[in-house]
Amino acid sequence: MQIIYENSSILSGKADFLLAASVTHTCEIPQLTQAGIPGKIPLTPTLDAEFISTGEVFSLGDIAETPKGVPTPALITRAVHELSPFASLQILDLGLIQKPQQCRLIDLGMKPSPSITDTSSFNAKSVFQKGFEFGKEYSLQGDYLIIGESTPSGTTTAQASISALGYKSEGLFASSFKDVPSSIKEKTIKKSLCKLHSNMGLFEKLGHTADNMLLFTAGFILSASRRFNLVLAGGTQMAAVLLIANKIASRKGIHHDHRHIHLCTTQWIAEDKNSNITSLIDQLDFRLKAYCVHFSFEDATHPALKLYDEGEAKEGVGAGACIAYAFSHGISQKDLTSKIQSYLG
Repeated sequence: MQIIYENSSILSGKADFLLAASVTHTCEIPQLTQAGIPGKIPLTPTLDAEFISTGEVFSLGDIAETPKGVPTPALITRAVHELSPFASLQILDLGLIQKPQQCRLIDLGMKPSPSITDTSSFNAKSVFQKGFEFGKEYSLQGDYLIIGESTPSGTTTAQASISALGYKSEGLFASSFKDVPSSIKEKTIKKSLCKLHSNMGLFEKLGHTADNMLLFTAGFILSASRRFNLVLAGGTQMAAVLLIANKIASRKGIHHDHRHIHLCTTQWIAEDKNSNITSLIDQLDFRLKAYCVHFSFEDATHPALKLYDEGEAKEGVGAGACIAYAFSHGISQKDLTSKIQSYLG
């Protein structure tokens, strides 16, 4: 399957936007991720939630950024919302260490997921079921839904979980780093997979390898897709959500309408030499409409934004699908870049 390069909307009309904000304690493993401020990485989803909701952060002095100064892609999502507002913008609290302020917060009563290297696990079946029930109940305000994520170290848990389910994963997953910390990532995943044994069930394996965002979103899309169109806004993490949903639906006989499920990512992911999202999607039992949006920071003058085009940041907080949404509403790359830059002073 090829990813379709698209600079117009996948779907027409106004979209709801949901941010699946979640913490896995895997993110506290040193040098595994750069998705946030060193020592405060578990705060990244909280800060992202605040910024896309208000254009400000309250739980720390400044927005989340990498040690090299690359700002969170939450800037992109916020800029889109200001230029062409979503029909609804809400935050799913899927286990945060600190609740975001000034947000339309949907609290699902979850604690952060344990590190996948811990001996303990989480109740993956319960989290999946919460997502499935929420998908049945969600009241769509616009014409379709965009769901993004903010889960530091989520590509590591994503790779571990689909490996546990028997999918091919080696060399297919992206990273927050330009140069992937492969040895740390590999050791983390190996330690996680070593906890598994052959008589474990599907959800028991996922409880040792996945995170709340993956399981909740997998459940959500299986039930919500019966009622309306939705776009998974992200890269290899969202591809893993699809693969998990695919496996669970197949094993448990869960009906869903895959014609309503789409994926949209950035060209930074689609063209990433260290990952291969197409090879992940190709392992699905159904044919998925997957899109990539053409956008770069060639019009930017701020040096931190230029680092995106160099591969220092690639996706997150729904960036790719939000850019496609902006383009479909007549926002140009130049105008979007200008709005994003305005947050950086």
